[in-house]
Amino acid sequence: MLAYRILLRAGLILLLGASVLLTACNDWETIDLSTSQSVVFSINETAVNSSGKDYEVTAPMDIRSNPELLNYLNRIETVEINHIEYTVSESSAEDISLNNGVIKTSSELDVVKAHTIPFSDGSGTGEFNLNPPGINDLSTRLKGTGYDNLKLFGRLTRTPLTCTVTVTFHITVKARAI
Repeated sequence: MLAYRILLRAGLILLLGASVLLTACNDWETIDLSTSQSVVFSINETAVNSSGKDYEVTAPMDIRSNPELLNYLNRIETVEINHIEYTVSESSAEDISLNNGVIKTSSELDVVKAHTIPFSDGSGTGEFNLNPPGINDLSTRLKGTGYDNLKLFGRLTRTPLTCTVTVTFHITVKARAI
């Protein structure tokens, strides 16, 4: 009976040790990749309206085209969006802005909180405040399909306007290494 207890305890200790080692190995099998993904919104509103206009434009976010992630696309465990910046370029006007501007996921959740974006070259740069429900939705979509169709929405102070808004998402992707 004593030999049975000794063997049982030794077996439990070995099983516990193996479990700890396997858990530690799992940490070695995942990698964190910090990268950025740009989404380009092209604004081309030709109608003349001095009192402003609600405006929306869509553009795809596709991490499947990110060269840093190509080898890990089928092994992504999490996608974390750290911060989001924007830059305005090729603007046809200096005194137009997008008021209450938001970026929405394809399920209409706001990724960023409402923001005024000045549409003039050079001064049209900044960082958005993140909105957790929309960020979580986008992270889930990017983890699952690697893709979502985003919408930039707000009220233009006046039109016409042509410009490009490049939104850069700084992300961390956790993926299985093997």
